[in-house]
Amino acid sequence: MNVLKYKKIYYKQVNEIYNNSFPKEERYISLDEMINKANTELYCLIDGDLVLGFIYLIFYKDMIFILYLAVNSKIRSKGYGSYLLKWCLERYKDKRIYLNIEEVKEGLEDYEIRRKRLNFYLKNGFYITDYISKEEAENFNILSNNTKININEYIMLDKVVADILGEPISNIIKIL
Repeated sequence: MNVLKYKKIYYKQVNEIYNNSFPKEERYISLDEMINKANTELYCLIDGDLVLGFIYLIFYKDMIFILYLAVNSKIRSKGYGSYLLKWCLERYKDKRIYLNIEEVKEGLEDYEIRRKRLNFYLKNGFYITDYISKEEAENFNILSNNTKININEYIMLDKVVADILGEPISNIIKIL
């Protein structure tokens, strides 16, 4: 099992994982757009000729934003997502790494799923920050590989992410 930079031979498998892992409204860009964007990298977790999962990273200065992390739905809960995250944290240990997850808040219909997702990231080296990214349809908890973040620098990273996605800039607010 290896993590390798995306190659065209992986296209069909990665696209299938992408489409099966994210609802249409969370597929902000196509796989074709992903592989052609500047300041991004797509890595695949490979076993032989099988793509087990992928991670899509956006780079800005000494920061990285994990936009997508996905594992083939037929083989989830076997440690492949953890493997990709640990690989990323080790490979980029000198970088500040961020990701957003749907806000974890009691009372929401899918609270348990969101809580499990948060626990997955917490168990794999991320910390929940004191900030929420407010977007049109959803609020997101901002997670980081550091316990403290410089919010002004994060906002600059968010602008880069928004530009890559062709989306409006998020409204970042501190949780009281």
